[in-house]
Amino acid sequence: MDELLWIWLSSLKVDAQKKLRLLRHFKSIERLYEADAEAYMSTGLIKGSSLKHLTDKSLDTAEKIMEKCLAAGVRMLAIDDGDYPERLANIDDAPVVLYYKGTLPSFDSEPVIAVVGSRNSTVYGHMAAERLSYEMSVCGGHIVSGLAKGIDAAAHSGALLAGRPTTAVLGCGPDIIYPKENRRLYEEISVRGCILSEYPPGTPPLRHHFPERNRIVSGLSVGVVVIEAGLMSGALITARLAADQGRDVFAVPGNIDVPESAGSNSLIQSGAKLVMQGWDVLTEYEGLFPDKLYKSINGNNYAYTKTAGSKMPDRPQTVFAEIGTANDDNIRTVTDPLNKTGANNLDYNQKSLEYLRKDFTELQMRIILSLAKRPMHLDQIIEECDLTAAKALAELTILEIKGAVTQLPGKWFSVSRTI
Repeated sequence: MDELLWIWLSSLKVDAQKKLRLLRHFKSIERLYEADAEAYMSTGLIKGSSLKHLTDKSLDTAEKIMEKCLAAGVRMLAIDDGDYPERLANIDDAPVVLYYKGTLPSFDSEPVIAVVGSRNSTVYGHMAAERLSYEMSVCGGHIVSGLAKGIDAAAHSGALLAGRPTTAVLGCGPDIIYPKENRRLYEEISVRGCILSEYPPGTPPLRHHFPERNRIVSGLSVGVVVIEAGLMSGALITARLAADQGRDVFAVPGNIDVPESAGSNSLIQSGAKLVMQGWDVLTEYEGLFPDKLYKSINGNNYAYTKTAGSKMPDRPQTVFAEIGTANDDNIRTVTDPLNKTGANNLDYNQKSLEYLRKDFTELQMRIILSLAKRPMHLDQIIEECDLTAAKALAELTILEIKGAVTQLPGKWFSVSRTI
């Protein structure tokens, strides 16, 4: 019966803050449900259409939602449940009910980091989000994002590549795969992580749901990392919500000529901590989570060791060693601490490009990675990729036709923002 009452309350078209204040006033969901119009009016919180909704005591909708949960394998968590994240419960407009698939993390005991950014991410943004999420996950962080195209998807992928769970907060029901192109990612997260939403099964991805879900993304987290956010983007809204909720805000610097980086760069100007590697974020939380985090040393060459005073689980030491190739100085070989076979993984950057490789050859990917760093002149591409002029022009023509590369005046080339 209690579950039906919680679903009844969560489904009402009443402001989230008012729902929480009503709960505090009536002290239990049962008393809130049993109250009449006069009792609601006496709180000074309710009037007009809200009163109409609260006095409708029908549980038909709640029963249908419960049936959908059972059919879709979705579980429900009310705000008075001991497993409900306290970190989220403490924000002013916390959802009274969460619906989820997969395994619910113990959010309050985890160094949860939200990674957000543009749906129209550049290759640089995609790679940065995936690499940083990978590094933070290997170090012990738990990545939360929104499963949108672009930065969100790259962040989830980075966590999964590290063999770690990740949480996707949706702007639709937890049984709805949106966007469709993230089906494989959704399915993997639902098995190896958690799909979370305040919306019941069957709820479509309506436009206004996405700004609403952003408060949950930041509310679950201790810090929010912004990558490639425009000045009017949802990611920047999430950053503002994070600041209002008392969360730390981090930002990855971007190309000053790319509109998608304007918001994230402005956050750095305003005092957000600049991020270049995963430990730049997690170092802020060593004291809070001494038993969870693995400290990196040697700059970008990682050797994760036990943080002072921590009780590190029995895992093989993880070593990231530069292999320093002529064409890409960012490639590393990785031994995954969670790989039970003890075998080496594919090097991180090569593995992370699986999603692009289905469309491009190895040579084309080499050119794309070079251009992702900065626009380049034809002569620079020839030199950096060790090509003849004829071969470089031929491959660049193919990449232009595929929409991956844009030719600029004077034989300069840049990566297209559409890939």
